Formats: sequence, C-alpha cells, structure tokens
Amino acid sequence: MNFNRRSAIVVYSLFISAFACTVVLMVYIHFSTLPGQLFRPNQTIDYNSSDSFVTDDGQRNPNKNTSTAIPTLHPVTQTKAPTFSLEKEVMALANLLPIMEFKDMGSNKQKVLLLIIVSTAPQRFDRRQAIRDTWWRHCNGSQVKCVFITDGFIVDQVLRNKTVQERDKYKDLELQPLLGGREFGLRFLNHIKWAMAKFDFQYLLRIDDDYFLCLRRLLAELPARPKENLVWGHFHCESGMTWIDESFMLFSPDIIHKFLSQNESTMLCHPHADQQIGLWLKNISTKRYFHDTRLYHDPPAAFAPQFVNVTNVCNTYLGLHGTYVEKMRYFGENANDTAKDVHSIPSFSSYCRTTAFDHTKFYAPYRFDPKPCKDNPSWNLERKMFVGRENH
Repeated sequence: MNFNRRSAIVVYSLFISAFACTVVLMVYIHFSTLPGQLFRPNQTIDYNSSDSFVTDDGQRNPNKNTSTAIPTLHPVTQTKAPTFSLEKEVMALANLLPIMEFKDMGSNKQKVLLLIIVSTAPQRFDRRQAIRDTWWRHCNGSQVKCVFITDGFIVDQVLRNKTVQERDKYKDLELQPLLGGREFGLRFLNHIKWAMAKFDFQYLLRIDDDYFLCLRRLLAELPARPKENLVWGHFHCESGMTWIDESFMLFSPDIIHKFLSQNESTMLCHPHADQQIGLWLKNISTKRYFHDTRLYHDPPAAFAPQFVNVTNVCNTYLGLHGTYVEKMRYFGENANDTAKDVHSIPSFSSYCRTTAFDHTKFYAPYRFDPKPCKDNPSWNLERKMFVGRENH
C-alpha cells in the first residue's frame, strides 16, 4: 500500500510539473506574438543612406551615391506577420468603429476644384495638428476639400479611442478598413475609391503628413494646368525607368477613373503605392508627366541647412517634403503663401529620357511580386507603423 501511495504521489507530482511548464510555455508564446513584440529587438532602420532604390541589374548598390535617401533594413530585412489571426480579431470590431463607407453619392457628390487627401498613421496626431494650424487653414470655401485618412482597425484601445475622438472633434479625419503597416498600395486604392464615390473633383492630390504645402499658390495656378491625363509630382529617374514619389501625387480625374476602370481580375496591387501606380500607368498611353522642381524632396526639409531661418519658402517652392512638426509650424509663419507667376510645364524628356517602369529592378527591401487587388492581398509584412525619415 505504501509503495502504491508513493507511486501515486510521484505520478501526481510529475503531472503538476508538466502542467505548470505547459502553462508557462503558452503564456510565453502568447506574449511573444503580440503586435508590439513582432519585431526583433536588434532590428534597426537606417534612413540616412544615400543609396539608390535600384541599380542597372535591379540589385542594391551600396557604393552608389544619389540624392535620394532610402531606408535600409539591417540585419533583418523583412519580418513575417504573426501566425495568429489578428485580422479576424479586428474585423470583429468593424461594426463598432466609424469606418469610411464607399457608397456612391451619384448626383449628390460635393463639387470641388481640388480634393486633398493626407495619408497619416493613427499615432501621428502631432503632425496632423501642426498641419491644421498651418496650411490647412486655407482649406475653406468651395474650391478645396482637405481630409486626413488613417487606418481604422486600431488594435490598441487607448489609441483607437483617441483617434475616434479626434475624428468626432475635427470632422476632417476618415478611418479606412486597414490594419496598418506596409499597405501603401491598398491605402491608395481605398483613397481613390472613396474620393470617386463622394466627390466631383477636378484634381486629386494625395500627400504625406510630413509635407508642407503652399496651398494658396497651388490653387491659384490650377486653372492654368491640364484638365486631363495629368500626373504631377516629384519623379525618380533611375536605371532606365521612372516613377512618381508617393509623397506628393496630383492627378486629373480621368487618370483616377482609368485606375478604377481596370479589369478586376487583372488589376495588380503592391505594398508600395508608388510602384503600384507605376504598374497602373504603364497601360495609360495618354498620360502626361509633370516633374515639378518646386517640390522639395531630399534630404528632409527639417534637417536641410538651407531651411534654417529661411523665410518666404513659397516664393521658391510649391511644397516641401520631410517637414516635421517644429519646422511645419515655422514654415506656416514664414511661408508667404500667395499666388505666384505660373510657368508652362516643361517637357518630361528634359528631365528623364523614359516613361518606362519595371518593378523587378527594385532591390530587396522594396522588391515584391504584385498580387491581384481583388484578393485583398498581403505580403507577410510587419504591422508596425512605417517610421519614415524622422529621427534617423
């Protein structure tokens, strides 16, 4: 009897120990896969690199010196998304969130000369507020409508509540049905679907939240610009191809209509909107590219020495990329944003000899295979906010 009792105690003790180890292991796995823990602690992003996006053979060339600052991931170039279904958990909240809807307004669409969509992350309240306090003040009257659009499926409850409260307070923020991370292509697709459903616009400008815009100067010259086939922005010209930088992209409505009129079964999406748009534009032979040298691009204006204590920036520029909060407020007080002389659009061939585009020439961190948009594709990428060039 004593032997049997001791055996039972040993078995019971082993069972308890095994159960405790299992619980500890499950807790570890759970917390190690939460959204904030999806990235290795030694992963860093270098945004001071002057490397080109591409080289002639489509691979990264660390010895090439260009004027374009490109983020380089090291030592981990890509991080896989979590194995658990975060999307399903967030979709369960969809009916509780004021997500933008895409119902076409038909004849009730608001008519504007210019619709401006500022793409922004939920966490970027400080940037949005700096814009509201500066060039956003000219978003009035019947000429222009200005809207922030951010990702609406926000996992963090505090951030989600703060973003919804901001939307309710300012009435200038829309929440799109996305989780966040590198989904720039799907964001752009949401933007233009929503824009075409709600507005009758003559021009659509999609812009980043770190862009200072000389809005009064832009509005004054729009009547002199082409009403059709217009693709206006800062273009990259490298390795026998060209593409528009997604920080500032202005389109005439026919281009947007052609984007959305593509065959649904063959329409391709990409994690990066500039490459996605490059793919779409390949099939539009009538497009007219306007590479505007008044759009300052690189290095970030907030760090560039020529903008220290500068005044009247809108005399020279139409917009400045990399304008972070402090510099945004400074420019807002010293811009001299008024109507200026309007010059003709230069021939694009004087800047770049080609209008071709080939997404396979991008190096590894930006090289992805396009996928059908109809499948709501993902590329197994991180859900972390894309930091950009600030603080690097």
